[in-house]
Amino acid sequence: MSTATLTARLKPDELVRAVALLPPRELSKFMLHFDEWLLARTVSVDAQPARIADSYRLPVHDRVRVAELLVKNREQGLTEQEEGELDGYMSEMDRRLDAVADKLLAMAHRRSTPKRRAGI
Repeated sequence: MSTATLTARLKPDELVRAVALLPPRELSKFMLHFDEWLLARTVSVDAQPARIADSYRLPVHDRVRVAELLVKNREQGLTEQEEGELDGYMSEMDRRLDAVADKLLAMAHRRSTPKRRAGI
């Protein structure tokens, strides 16, 4: 694992240059962790849909592996075993995305259905 000691007074262009020096695997990890940090800082008008949508994401170590496989596929191709591994990740992501869509649709339906008052 590559490490760098940096002060908090880095200018944006200096930070970008430091990140650009990371090897591909570490850069993928950095980008995934930065993405999670950015999502956590984003203020959402409604946190429930954000939590539901976030639930489809694979764990970071799996997303790093998917990124590695995609890069390798682009650059030199995958072995049969790696193709199977990537297909497995894609199937899992599809399954999760379907589940998220179902949850969001159900939530939207609940919110759009008028509530009945007792005794009416």
